[in-house]
Amino acid sequence: MQQESTYLATLAKRSPLFDGIGIDNLSALFSCLGARRVRLAKGELLLRTGEKADRFGIVLSGSLAVSTYDTDGKRTLIKLIKAPEVVAAAQALSGADVISVDVEANEDSVVLLLKAARIVTPCENACAFHARLVRNIMRALAAKTLELNRKIEILSHRSTQDRLMAYLRAVAQQKCAIEFDIPFDRQQLADYLCVERSALSAEISRLSSLGLITSRKSHFALRRTV
Repeated sequence: MQQESTYLATLAKRSPLFDGIGIDNLSALFSCLGARRVRLAKGELLLRTGEKADRFGIVLSGSLAVSTYDTDGKRTLIKLIKAPEVVAAAQALSGADVISVDVEANEDSVVLLLKAARIVTPCENACAFHARLVRNIMRALAAKTLELNRKIEILSHRSTQDRLMAYLRAVAQQKCAIEFDIPFDRQQLADYLCVERSALSAEISRLSSLGLITSRKSHFALRRTV
């Protein structure tokens, strides 16, 4: 009981999805939504392309990679989802028949799965905290839409250099700093930018030699504009 109370308190504090709901209402809310916790080992799939789009998740710990694959098996990394963000909510709540992405654990992770139908259908008690959850989800989905729009803008650039610099500038703007860590390793960054890893590594080395950026693994600094 003490462990459950601590878990609920932590979740209520960390996840914006439960803003304004309160710890005392979470147990009843999770029961209403058919919530269940899932533990994933690194590389384990939470959701697979083609599965029924009837649920979505909240990352409680660790991180998830959301990806698509073309017919040749080439991966496009859409984004990494970290705690306490939501994953697959847009597809599950849109009425889509099936999931169009793969969601796998980027590291050992714990995810809270919620049934989408329980979100869009008002509960019998018409509880106020259920309505508040819907508003919080709408806010979260709006934020994700803005993030995807930023990625579209980055990928609209033709060259590897322009995509890389557009991404780094976007991160710098988001963090209000010219030196920062990114959430990707080199292969993940290449997948995110839809470029070959070898071309990306060569471009990072070239820009570093020109004194435009410095980098070490996932740590970057912008030195002057290109």
